[in-house]
Amino acid sequence: MNTDKKTSKALDLKAVMALQEKRVFPRFANGTDYAVVIAVSLLLAAFQIWTAGFGVLFALKQRIIHISLLGALTFFLRPVSSRFDTDGEGRRKVFLWDRTFAALMLTSMVYLLWNYEAIQSRAGFPEAWDIGFGLVMIVLLLEMTRRVVGLALPIIACCFLLYAFLGPYMPSMIGHRGYDLERIVAQMYLTTEGIFGVPAGVSATFIYMFILYGAFLEKSGGGIFFIKLAYALTGRMLGGPAKASVFASGLMGSISGSAVANTVTTGAFTIPLMKSVGFRPSFAAAVEASASSGGQLMPPIMGAAAFIMAVFTNIPYKFIMVSAAVPAALYYFAIFISIHFRAKRMGLKPGNAEDLPNARELLKKDWQHIFSLVVLVTLLLMDITPLRAAFWGTLTIIVSCGMRKSTRMSLKSVYEALLLASRNTATVGAACACAGIVVGVVTLTGIGLKFATLIEVLAHGNIIIALLMTMVASLILGMGLPTSACYIVLAVLAAPVLTNLGFPVLASHLFIFYFGIISAITPPVALAAYAGSGISGSNPFKTAVTALSLDLSAFFIPYWFIFNPELLLGKGVLANIAVIFISAVGVVALSAMTQGYLVRKLNAAERTIAMLVTFSLLMVDLRWRLLGLGVFGALLVYLKFSAARSREEASGRFVSVEE
Repeated sequence: MNTDKKTSKALDLKAVMALQEKRVFPRFANGTDYAVVIAVSLLLAAFQIWTAGFGVLFALKQRIIHISLLGALTFFLRPVSSRFDTDGEGRRKVFLWDRTFAALMLTSMVYLLWNYEAIQSRAGFPEAWDIGFGLVMIVLLLEMTRRVVGLALPIIACCFLLYAFLGPYMPSMIGHRGYDLERIVAQMYLTTEGIFGVPAGVSATFIYMFILYGAFLEKSGGGIFFIKLAYALTGRMLGGPAKASVFASGLMGSISGSAVANTVTTGAFTIPLMKSVGFRPSFAAAVEASASSGGQLMPPIMGAAAFIMAVFTNIPYKFIMVSAAVPAALYYFAIFISIHFRAKRMGLKPGNAEDLPNARELLKKDWQHIFSLVVLVTLLLMDITPLRAAFWGTLTIIVSCGMRKSTRMSLKSVYEALLLASRNTATVGAACACAGIVVGVVTLTGIGLKFATLIEVLAHGNIIIALLMTMVASLILGMGLPTSACYIVLAVLAAPVLTNLGFPVLASHLFIFYFGIISAITPPVALAAYAGSGISGSNPFKTAVTALSLDLSAFFIPYWFIFNPELLLGKGVLANIAVIFISAVGVVALSAMTQGYLVRKLNAAERTIAMLVTFSLLMVDLRWRLLGLGVFGALLVYLKFSAARSREEASGRFVSVEE
C-alpha cells in the first residue's frame, strides 16, 4: 500500500489540498477593480520586502505608507455589509463608496508624505488642512477596522476618543482636564503616539514579514506537510485525530495569529475526523478552538503579538520566545491529557498504523519545511532582529524548496504568496492602527495609571484579589478582539496593575496576554468556539463551555508563572525542573477533574480531591505543594488498586457465568 493510499484513509487529502488551492482573492465583477487590488497588493509587498532587506524609512513615513496601502486594499476587498458583497453570481462587486474610501485613504497618505517636513516643523501647531485630513483618516480607519474585525474594536476606540473629550465630566478617580478636537486629532494623525504609533510600527515591520513567511510556507506546501506530520506522529495514539488536531492547529495557529481563522481553516477537516472516531461534535469543535487559540502562545512566532510585546516591554524577542516556551507546553499538555482522559472514558481505541502517513517518509520528502523553521529560530536566538530573521527565513523557503524539482515553487506560487501576505496583513494592520487610537488616548490622558490605581484601591492591597480583577478585566477587554489589538489594549491598561504590585515586567505582560487570548474560547463571546461549532454542527454555547473545560488549566498557568518565575526559565536548572514538574502534576489533576477520569472513571468525591490537589499545588508555600503531591500520589495508588479489584471482580463474575 503506498503512502497516499495510507494517508487517504485517515486524512482527507482532498480537503487538505483545498486549503492550498483556494483563491487568494475572490472573483471580481469588474476587471479594473481586480487589477487595482493586484497592483496595490504587489506594491505593498514590494515596499515591505524592500524596507526589510535594505533598511526601513523614518518611522512615521514607514507606518503611513503601510496603513494607507492596507486601507485601500481593504475597501476593495471587504464590503460595507454582506448585502453588498456580490453581484448575485458570486463575484465581488466594488461600489462607488468603496473606491471613494480607498481614494481618500491614499489622499491622506499623500498629504502627509508631501507635507512631511512642514508638519514636523510646526509640531504642536496644526493647520486646518492637517485637522481635516486627520478626521478623514480616523473615520476611514474605524470603518476599515469594522469591515475586517467587526464592531468590538471600533467601539472601544470610539469610547476612548469620547473619554478624551469628556474628561472633566468623569468621576474624579478617572477624570482629566479634557482635550479639544484639534488636540486629539493632532495626537492621532500627526504623531507616532496615535494611529501611526508603536502597534502600527510593529505591523509595518515585524508582523508583515512573518505573515509573508507564513504565506510562502503555505504556498510551498508547508501547511499540508505539518498537518500530515501531525497525523503521522499522533495518529496511532488513543484519540489520535483529536491529538493530531492539537499538534497541527498549534503549529499553524502560531504562524497565522488568528484563533478564528485557524479554527475554520484546519477545522474543516480535523473536526469531521474527530467525529468519525466517536468524539461528540461539541467536543471536536472545542478541541479545535482550544488548540487554535493556544497557537498564539506558542513560540517561535506566537501570532506576531510577541513582537509588539518586545517593543512595549523593551525585552529582546528571543527572551520572550524562550520564556513563553514552558507555559505554552503546559497549555498543550493540558489539552492532550484531557483528550486522552476523554478517549479512555469513552472506551475509544488507538488508530490503525496502516491507515496513517509515515513520519520518516514525510521528513525525507519534505525536510525543507522543517529546515526553514530551524533557520528562523536560530537567527532569532543569534540576536538577529525579527525583521531580518523573517526576511532570511522566507528566502530559505524559496531556496530550499528550489533544490528539488518536486518541491520547487513556481512563479505562480511566489506571486500568490505575495498577494496572500498582503491580504492577510489587512486584518492585523487595521487592528494595530485602530488600537493605536487607544494607546494615543492613554498616553494623552494618563488613564493607564489611573486604571491601575483603581484596581489597587478596590483590591485593598490584597494581591490575589488584584490578580483576579486583572484576569477578569483582561478577559472582558479581550473578548471579540484580534490577538494584536487585544494585547495592545491590555498592555496599556492592565499590565501596569501587576508591575505596580511588584511582579516582573515579562511575567505581568504574559499574564494579561494569556487571559486575552483565552477570551476567544470563554463564554459569552467565545468567537473561536462559535466558529468551530459552525463546522461541527454543535450547539455554540455548549461548544464554548466544553472548550472552557478543556482549557481550564489555562486559567491556572498564568498564576503558576506569576508566582513562580522558574516557569519562565528565570532561575536555576533544578528550580526550573521542580516547578515544571509540580505544574505538570497540577495540570494532570485538573484535567482529571474536568474529564472525570484518571486511572478509571472518577466519582464526585474523587473529582473534588483532584481539584483540591490543583489548588494545593498552586500555593507558593512548599508545605502545601508537598501535601498536594502526597495526596495526588495516594489518589493514584487508590485508583490503581480499586481498578484492579474491579477487573478481578468482573473477571470472576464472567467465569462464574460460564460455569
